[in-house]
Amino acid sequence: MSRALKPIGRAHRYGMMTVGVAIMVAGFYYFIAPFNLVIGGVSGAGLLFGELLGIPVSFFVALLNGILLLLGWVFLGFKSFKRSLYGSIIFPFILFLLETFSPRFDLPDDYLLAVAFGGFLMGFGFGVVIKYGGTSGGTDIPIKILHKRLNLPLSASIYFVDGIIILAGVIAFYPTNGISGGLYAILTVVVAGKVADMVVLGANRLTNVQIITDQPETIKQLVYEKVSRGVTLVSIEGGYTGKQKTMLITVITKDEYHVLRDIIAREDPHAFVFTNPAGEIRGDFSNRFEEEG
Repeated sequence: MSRALKPIGRAHRYGMMTVGVAIMVAGFYYFIAPFNLVIGGVSGAGLLFGELLGIPVSFFVALLNGILLLLGWVFLGFKSFKRSLYGSIIFPFILFLLETFSPRFDLPDDYLLAVAFGGFLMGFGFGVVIKYGGTSGGTDIPIKILHKRLNLPLSASIYFVDGIIILAGVIAFYPTNGISGGLYAILTVVVAGKVADMVVLGANRLTNVQIITDQPETIKQLVYEKVSRGVTLVSIEGGYTGKQKTMLITVITKDEYHVLRDIIAREDPHAFVFTNPAGEIRGDFSNRFEEEG
């Protein structure tokens, strides 16, 4: 029995994004913060300055997110500001609730425990947020600015921004953590990234999507407009019905899947869609970093 593809409702989307952010915050608050692991991003910067200045981490995260949102509006446009707004507000709010009402776990002095559980929870939560079309805000914004305005590669922008934060954390907490604190922080980032990728699209970051639909031209144009990916059209024939149909083939990244899914659900909910990991890509494909503005 076939199952029609349904678009994700706004309430469902924001509900799942909230769950994802809550999981991220739990991993950070219970496992990362107690060990002063500055893992990059706004949460890492908040931990660094919160501990050094003796203020709640949630307060500094909210302040920094507000500044970054304004920078995003100026340099990237209102669309980027709007997309980052929810995650930038809900993360420090949930963190504030935990800081106010929830004591931390009495954990042994075991950094591997912090890396394993903290990295897993933060990666899992972030994967849920991305899967439902959200963003955690924060340092996504300066990364986009560096990538767009200075034409830096995406990977270089990420390494530059997060690298500075992690290095600052190593220097600040060197008397207690030594160089191992930075190494554990990097390991946490690796674990979180791998888990996030698996939550969204399995083990591979890229996926090949094949769509058999009665609305090929409409879906093709929307993929061009909303996802900025190329589409190949293949004429096929139904084996049972003998009807001529069109199959669309495209390769996308993990954070683009929710957009494509919603396009198909709106335009042809009875389309036949299947995906498989794209292990190696050659030719004209770019790991596009979404530029909004």
